[in-house]
Amino acid sequence: ENEEGPLYKFYEAIVDHGGDFIDHINRLTDVTLFVPSNEAWNNPEVRNALSNKQRFREILNLHVVPQRITTTKIKSDSVHKIFQVPTLAGRRFLYFNAMTNDNDNVTVTVEGGGVNATLEIPDIAVTNGFVHIIDHVLGVPYATVQEKLATDPMLNATNLLGSRGFNAQLNDTQRRFTYFVPRDYAWNRLQIDYPSLHKKLFMRDFAYHARNVLERHLVIADRAFTMAELKKKNETIILPTQRDSLKIRVKEEDKGYNLISPEIR
Repeated sequence: ENEEGPLYKFYEAIVDHGGDFIDHINRLTDVTLFVPSNEAWNNPEVRNALSNKQRFREILNLHVVPQRITTTKIKSDSVHKIFQVPTLAGRRFLYFNAMTNDNDNVTVTVEGGGVNATLEIPDIAVTNGFVHIIDHVLGVPYATVQEKLATDPMLNATNLLGSRGFNAQLNDTQRRFTYFVPRDYAWNRLQIDYPSLHKKLFMRDFAYHARNVLERHLVIADRAFTMAELKKKNETIILPTQRDSLKIRVKEEDKGYNLISPEIR
């Protein structure tokens, strides 16, 4: 890959820090590779990640799906549901969303490791699969919780619900948040099952009640918790939320984690 090519910095990072990553990819018969653009590698947090070879290899593996994924498949499989696929990074998945604007142009995004990225150059065919060039490095968070809410297309409803005074606190980098954020799919289910309740929560006159609901999803502590850490406890735990507390047990399933709680419907 020459210095003017869109894959140059990705290739350079692999050669310098990625070990036998290229050989491993070449041995796969079906693979889809999500390659961060040259500009994405300029993020200081990404540069820091390169210094830890083990972490960097985990980040690389998050960009690899051991099957052929095209934007056509993403668009068809993400209709009215979350389309997710496993990666080479152990139990970590990628989550896709396809959005159509008023001009019928479709934007495809992928979320992995807490980072949301847009497919800038999709569907580059290679001998054993496809390459998609994306605008961020997955697995290296670059946004605050507030910024994540504002930019993730699958969290629009929660972002809207918290826009009346709740979300601002989530931009504080001195605090540690664990936020169990309902995706738009969850709010759609609530609208179907309890249409009157859903309507009221999103009305300005009921902003106080909406805030109460969100506060029960937000844990503020001296550290943030990953789902893997909560699952390892293998028991029901009580987390102090901004309003009351949340009693949960985390179980691992084929496609992620399941929260078990008498407070979750």
